[in-house]
Parts: sequence; structure tokens; C-alpha cells
Amino acid sequence: MSQEIDFTELTQRVKDALAGAASGTGATMLPTETADEIIGIVYERNFMRSLFPAMPMSRRKVNVPKLSGSIDFHQQTLAATESGTAAAESRHGTSEVTLELKTMIANIPIGNYLVAYGVEGLMAVLRDDIASRLAFNEQSLLINGDTETTYADNINGAYNASTNPTGVSASANDYLLLFDGLRKSATATAVSVGGTFALSHLRTAIANLGVYADNRDDLAFIVPRNLEVQLMGLTELQTVDKYGPQAAVLSGEIGRIYGVRVFGTGAIATNLDVDGTYDATTSGAVQNTTLAILTHIRSPMIGNPTVAERRFSIGFHDEPTKDRFVLIPKQDIAFNVRYPEAICLLTGIATI
Repeated sequence: MSQEIDFTELTQRVKDALAGAASGTGATMLPTETADEIIGIVYERNFMRSLFPAMPMSRRKVNVPKLSGSIDFHQQTLAATESGTAAAESRHGTSEVTLELKTMIANIPIGNYLVAYGVEGLMAVLRDDIASRLAFNEQSLLINGDTETTYADNINGAYNASTNPTGVSASANDYLLLFDGLRKSATATAVSVGGTFALSHLRTAIANLGVYADNRDDLAFIVPRNLEVQLMGLTELQTVDKYGPQAAVLSGEIGRIYGVRVFGTGAIATNLDVDGTYDATTSGAVQNTTLAILTHIRSPMIGNPTVAERRFSIGFHDEPTKDRFVLIPKQDIAFNVRYPEAICLLTGIATI
């Protein structure tokens, strides 16, 4: 999707809305092409949008089936065939996980004078910032989300501007309370690195996934930026330029190790305790380790609303008494994990 936009038309439409020429006094939408541009940027910058399966949702809640037990195979002997003896029956065990659409929203007041004296540059900056922030927040939510509202017990810890800026509170990073992300959902036996990361830790994580690791193409290794830098220095990392012309490369993919695709992200905190959570009380100080995630890519699920306005839109509200207008970008998204045992955390990784 092109990231170009006709700012001349956009300028006129914004000014028309400010002048009350648009329909719906005081509550109009910015041009749909602006929202489309932002959607394109978000999908490009959030690698998990192309990595994990997505489900269109026409209702707020959708129950998705999952297997809780598999079938059995038995031998069929000649005697059993001749006697007409049937094999013992076995049935798939099934259960459900629920996808529920929830909303992320922002409230952005902008002075009219900024529009009057340079809307072209302003709208470009706004578009890029909204898209970049939304893409980062999506990554952070899908990785770090935790619905625990006792903030000290949340895996991200209580928000503190100086000691824990990635923590949560009622007014800071509270979007992380929408869903339980990969870190909170993981139930595969974690790998305690306890220092410098080595490839043996990744091999252990692969083993801990059991049958979910049978096909390496179905695995993704999600690492923080400081570990990404270390991996790039390893000869075992097959970089994307060596894949060959027929290989499919996803956005954000930096290479493969043992056939497992590797993705780097800035959404994983580097002030975690050795167990992969934030704990400011340990030894009286913030810990300085990080973690990585090995996951089967078909276990996490993203839900997208089929209603275009709820997928992503920007509300526009004029406030003439304050000589400003307000942008209200919002997005509905759903997320859940089908098989928590298909996600393995590697914790206690030393930061550099």
C-alpha cells in the first residue's frame, strides 16, 4: 500500500471540517485515505500482523475451537480383518478459546493555528506518529499484555516514570490490560538462561515445545533488540540475503537459526527479573535481565473486526471555543492463544 497522500485535498477537507462545511457538525471523520495509509504502515511495521493467523470478526465475541485431545491409531491384524473386528474407537477432544474485540483509543487535541500555518507538514507528522505508535503498542500488547489489575502483581510491574516506564497504571500503558499476551500465556517449560545467551538455550527451548516444534517453519523466535544485535554476530544466523530467490521473507524477519525465523522487537523490556517478570523488590533494586520467546506461530490468534470503521478510524471533533480540534484514533482488536504449551520463554538473559 502506498504511503503517499494528496495533502492539498487533505488540507482543504480539514479546513472545510473546521469551517463547519462537512456533514455532522463537530464530529466528522478525517479522510478515509488517511486511515488506510495508517493501517498500511501499522501492518508493515508490526511483524506479528503477518506472522500470526488473523480471523475476521463480525461479532464482538467469537468462540474458536481447539483440539484438547487427539485420536489413536491401532494395528489391524489379518485375524482381526477376517473376523470383522473393528479397531477401538477414538475421538478428537475439543474445547474453545474466546476472541473478544477490545478498543485501543487515543485523544489528541491540536491547536487550529497549527493547521492555519502548515497543515501539510503537520498532517504528515501526525500520520506517521499515530501509525508508528499504534504498531509499537500492538507489538507490546501481543507480547506483554497482562489483565492483572493489581499493578504490582502484573508481569510488567507498576508504572514509575523513572524506574519502570514500561509498567502499567490506571493512566499509563493501561492498554496492556486488554489481553494476556505471549509472556503471560506461555506454559511450556521455560528455559532459564541466567546470563549470556547461547544457542544451546534455543535448542533446549525447541525441545521443550515437543510436537509443536516438529516443523521449524511453524516456529518464530522473538527477541529484544539487544539480543538481536548479539545474534547478528553469530555465523549460525542465516540472514535473509542468503535465503534464495524463492524464499518468503516476512516483515521484520532478520534471519533464521536452525530453520527457525528470528524477529527483533523493541517491545520487550530489559529491566526484568530472572523469571521474566518485573520485580522492583528483589534485592531492593530493579533487575537488569530480559527474555526471548519461542512460539508456534499458529497458536496465537488475532481478531479483526469486519466493520471498517472499527478496524481503524480517526474521529475528528471541532472545539471552536478552545480554538482547536481533537483527533480520536481508535482500533478494535482481539487476541488469544490457542495452545499455551506451544509458547516457551527464555528468561534471565543478560542485557548488554
